[in-house]
Amino acid sequence: MVVLTTVVGSFHGRVLCARLGAEGVAAELSPPTDGPYPLPREVDVLVRADQLELARQILLADAVDAAFDSPWPRATRPRLTRRWQPGWPGRRSRSGGGGPAG
Repeated sequence: MVVLTTVVGSFHGRVLCARLGAEGVAAELSPPTDGPYPLPREVDVLVRADQLELARQILLADAVDAAFDSPWPRATRPRLTRRWQPGWPGRRSRSGGGGPAG
C-alpha cells in the first residue's frame, strides 16, 4: 500500500475511502482512526500501488467537478437581479422632480 494523500480528520478520510471504493479502488486509513475521542489529526489514505494512478485520476476528476458546482443549492441560490421596491435608496419621488428642492 502506498500513500495517496493525507487528510485531516477520520471523517474526511472515510468519505474519501468510500468514494474510491465506489470506483473499485481499495483504500484504507493509516493510522487506524477508531478511538474514544474524535480528535482532528492527519490521516494517510493508502491505496494499492497498481491502483495509485487510477485513484489520482478519480480525485482530480472530483476536484474539477467541484470547481464548477454552485456553492448554493438551487432553492437557496441568491437572486442576481434587482427589482425596484418601495423605500429603496435611489427611488424617484412621485412628484417627478427627483432633485433637491430649491
